[in-house]
Amino acid sequence: MSVISLSRIYENIIGRIEKFTATRNWRIISVLALTFLSLCFASPQFSGYEKTFKEVKGWQAFNQQKEHPFTPLDFNGASNAAKRTFRLTVPLLAYVLHLNDYAILVIEWLVNILFLYFSILLIERITNDRTLALLGTIGLTFIYNGHAGFTDNNAWFDIVAYLFLLLAMLYSNVLLIFTFTFLASWTDERAVFTSQLIFLWWKFNEVKTTDFSFASFFRVEKKSSAVLLAVLFYALGRYLLYEYFNLHTSNKNIGLEVLMNATDAMGLGLWSALEGFWLLLILCFIHLLKQRKYAVVLSMGAMMVVIMLIAYSVEDITKSAGYMFPVIFISVAILFEKNSINDLRKLLLLCAGVCFIFPSYYYASHDHIAVWYKPVFIKALDILQVHL
Repeated sequence: MSVISLSRIYENIIGRIEKFTATRNWRIISVLALTFLSLCFASPQFSGYEKTFKEVKGWQAFNQQKEHPFTPLDFNGASNAAKRTFRLTVPLLAYVLHLNDYAILVIEWLVNILFLYFSILLIERITNDRTLALLGTIGLTFIYNGHAGFTDNNAWFDIVAYLFLLLAMLYSNVLLIFTFTFLASWTDERAVFTSQLIFLWWKFNEVKTTDFSFASFFRVEKKSSAVLLAVLFYALGRYLLYEYFNLHTSNKNIGLEVLMNATDAMGLGLWSALEGFWLLLILCFIHLLKQRKYAVVLSMGAMMVVIMLIAYSVEDITKSAGYMFPVIFISVAILFEKNSINDLRKLLLLCAGVCFIFPSYYYASHDHIAVWYKPVFIKALDILQVHL
């Protein structure tokens, strides 16, 4: 295929997207279409939920927290269920609103849809380009972050934390930044480490990457300080719960031993975090190095390394590494400063294409598990084979 043919294909795709995004309600239509595609290509469990609620330890832990949120969990210390002690946002919501497991499942799906919708809004706000907003969200749809709520059968609620973190980037109101970061931290403690990236996002907005230096970390700015304050209040809350309710998290199956056991899954685990968006990150770092923005590169790189080390140290690699997703929006913002919209469109189209082509896998270091979120048509073939 010639370069001219590829250029025509690209122009045809972009032309169609531009025409579509010029229509009324294109964002809602896009989200509904992407939701349908997500359900097709990383299909959830469509049956057997009642059995899942009864047998899966995660749902048992959730229901125990819902009934007695400030009582220590009674599970094997090495299990994931035992480590949910301080993940109280969703259980408290269920307790206050008297929600059963099916209602929580519906909320997860709605939150997933909102995650896609607000992703469009954030990229559009960064670039003021509807085509880029749609291309970026298409890519997100086909990585773990984009279907975490649809495919969650273990009451993980990662998508809830993802949404709060995304909203903490989208809204510039100091109180909202604090509230969303605080709620994300109580949804899953991994969000506390991701808040480093939210802090960096607002630092870049307050200082601008062109003027950013290591000294910028010590400049007190309202929005970035709201993130730090939320983490501080979260830490204080954890201490008080430990002191007065004896709540604590088991440290079994966490740490250096798990990290060393994860060496066989490091490559695939790292890839599953961002998939095609790694190209975006690489080009962003190259751009920054050319601009001699070493403080920005080291800051972003260090925070990403921390998140990945945590992911490798807790067995659930993909879901933990998925908390690195804010770097996608940060990279888009950085590249947008010095690159043309057309170049960014080509890049995000390529990223979205890679994310779509690569199957959705979940990697965990225990027993070196790689679970494929099978597309609907593969599941249909499996069912057909059983009944033939």
